[in-house]
Amino acid sequence: MGGIFSTPKPAPPPGPSKAELDAIAKREKLADEAKAKESREIASRKRSRRGSQGLMTDFIGRQPQDDEQMTLGPVRNPR
Repeated sequence: MGGIFSTPKPAPPPGPSKAELDAIAKREKLADEAKAKESREIASRKRSRRGSQGLMTDFIGRQPQDDEQMTLGPVRNPR
């Protein structure tokens, strides 16, 4: 019975409109793309700093018998 005589509660505020929700989704998408681009750039810089160190480690585990001869040998150029 107390609810009958009390003042009515105000209506809840309206939520964000469809345009606002679309704008938020677009900003989030752009932020994700920028973050991915930045991480790719950082990874690229790390790879370039490594330099020739990767080339040196490629030869550590190789055995001479694993190498196949890729040239014809010490032969004079027929041109």
